Amino acid sequence: MSAAENPAEGLTLEALLSRSPLGLHIFDADLRLVRSNPATAAMRGRDVRDLVGLPLRDVFPLKDPDAVEALARSVLTDGRPVLERRIRAFTDPPPAPTRTYSVSLFRLRSQAGTLYGLAAIVVDVTELAVAEAGAQVLGAIRAQVGASLEALDICRELADVLAAGMADAVVVEVVDALMTGDDPPLFPPPGYVALHGMAVGRRGSDRSGGPLGSSHVPDAASPFGLALTRGRPVTVRPTGEDAWLHPTADHAAALRGATPVAVLVAPFILRGTLLGLLILYRCEGSPAFTDEDAELAATVTDYVALCLDNSRRYTREHAVAATVQRRFLPRAPQSVAGLEIAQGHLPTHRAGGGWYDVIPLPGARTALVVGEVHGDDDVHRDGEAHGDGEAHGNGEVRGDGIHTAATMGQLRTALRCLASLDLEPDELLARLDETTRQLAAERRALPAADPLRDRALTASCLCAVYDPASGSLTAARAGNPGLVLVSPDGALTEADLPEGPTLGTSETAPFAASRMSVPDGTVLALTTPALYAALGARGLHARLVPGGRPLRDQCDEVLLASGDAGQAGAVVLLLGRAAGLARDAAVEWVLDADEQAPARARSLVRAQLGRWGLPEEAVYATELVVSELVTNVVRYGDPPCRLRLIHADSLSVEVSDGADTSPHLRHARTTDECGRGLYIVSQLADRWGVRFATTGKTVWVEQAFGDGDEQPAS
Repeated sequence: MSAAENPAEGLTLEALLSRSPLGLHIFDADLRLVRSNPATAAMRGRDVRDLVGLPLRDVFPLKDPDAVEALARSVLTDGRPVLERRIRAFTDPPPAPTRTYSVSLFRLRSQAGTLYGLAAIVVDVTELAVAEAGAQVLGAIRAQVGASLEALDICRELADVLAAGMADAVVVEVVDALMTGDDPPLFPPPGYVALHGMAVGRRGSDRSGGPLGSSHVPDAASPFGLALTRGRPVTVRPTGEDAWLHPTADHAAALRGATPVAVLVAPFILRGTLLGLLILYRCEGSPAFTDEDAELAATVTDYVALCLDNSRRYTREHAVAATVQRRFLPRAPQSVAGLEIAQGHLPTHRAGGGWYDVIPLPGARTALVVGEVHGDDDVHRDGEAHGDGEAHGNGEVRGDGIHTAATMGQLRTALRCLASLDLEPDELLARLDETTRQLAAERRALPAADPLRDRALTASCLCAVYDPASGSLTAARAGNPGLVLVSPDGALTEADLPEGPTLGTSETAPFAASRMSVPDGTVLALTTPALYAALGARGLHARLVPGGRPLRDQCDEVLLASGDAGQAGAVVLLLGRAAGLARDAAVEWVLDADEQAPARARSLVRAQLGRWGLPEEAVYATELVVSELVTNVVRYGDPPCRLRLIHADSLSVEVSDGADTSPHLRHARTTDECGRGLYIVSQLADRWGVRFATTGKTVWVEQAFGDGDEQPAS
């Protein structure tokens, strides 16, 4: 076709065709190449004259020729140009790697409207595309990897991102220390360091898998050993017969029978210690790894190594916090009168805050307690771990688990001390609230540089006192713990406790106690707020019926059904089944407060202890205790005078009167004729104390007479 016959060629600037650094192609209306400039030959490495006359789809070996040809014909048809559309093409026939080109298309027409063809400007942007892809991969890793402090999640997120944008198959392996929280091995590691599979990923899979539990000690001559020795990424083109291929089941699962054509191995190294390896595979049809890929892999492993080290520090701190929590919790359920006990708690990522307690009280009563210190386990990003156990930055560990566990131990100890004062549950919580406020004030007084200073200290607590002699339960709560009662016939009773303020807050609302009847056989369930919110009263009820099953089994069933409750807080459950006291295990008399009262009291006690079959020395000691307590009421108290005996795990003596004055122990001088009563009582009793009521008081004494005591007949 001559220039006269084709004005398009005549109008084309010779300078553009001869000197432009951009690839310029002129196609006729049938999409056959008419002319190209020398830049095209530079991109292709072929003589331009060999390309003239070829159809568009043959000028470049396109990866998707149908789509590109359809795009060109649409430009010829409607005249709308296409600007900087990226297409993929092969420089050599497949399976050679593809290159990326930026293509702009526009239609060539005369002023009269005659269609002459199509112009295409082509620029090789392969390197730019690779750089952009690397930036996208790195951006995705920064956005998606490290939000969790769980090493398994970090490895799976990493495998997901890289399998989608950098490799056909990915394997992430770590050292033992990463899972245990111990110090990782120094770099370079000894030859016997084992690596364990944590995650595998494959292009096209929705979610990474693993770990499969496989491990191996890298061979020094393999790419894995070379990467560990050199401390930087290593790229290899395997022959298919290399002995180091498929070292574990994780690698085989990632490849799924495909033949790798390129392998990139990069170590996770941080502050001179080894954390693991990242292994990338590219299979047939994919290009080999380049130096740019190795540099990107080094940047990725540097970033992820920090995430993994934070995870290791978090694991260590979590283990310490869990150990502290276990030390502060009761070793085993205590044997208490009239109550079968079972308890349990689930370790969570917020370890340290939850506790339970079973506290024997005078009069065969028992205090059941479930509480939780609200820790601040926020996770922050974009920083670095510090050596004090608090990691700041990506997946930051702030040490709250240990602080929360220690605070829990303080509150539990304070509550047990307060319980020894024999306070009502509402009064006990009021005193515990004061203690919590004092601890919070001490926190605020810490130096300004201490990160604990600005963290709030609050807690929730449920306290219930069970009295088997009266078959009643008195309970009060601070915050939102749950209390559920399941009657012997399986009916649900959701205790409607007045809401009390959370401990340590500025709320001034008073705590209020509720009293309810608890027939023998009733199951009591006390839970932390997270567990109660997860299951609710009906969910707890469904797992506590039918009755008659071992209480331990019911406790385990509830905990297993808690699901993700541990994400919201501590998961603690305390169960008690009311058994009551044996028949005739508690007796009570009202005595006239006159001079004959001590003698009558001794006579009643001797007769009752004889019916219970207690030994003579126990009878004698109890007579003396009762005589002294009743004498004090006659001399210093106000009527009515009540005497009560309770024979359960120990023998309890309670003497009540209407006076509010509290007796106190003093050591009488040798010349004093009185004042030795309470001293004698304290020497004979295992423990004694005073309990105040709305009107009057009760002086109680507990005595234990050894394992040979007989229990009253049922």
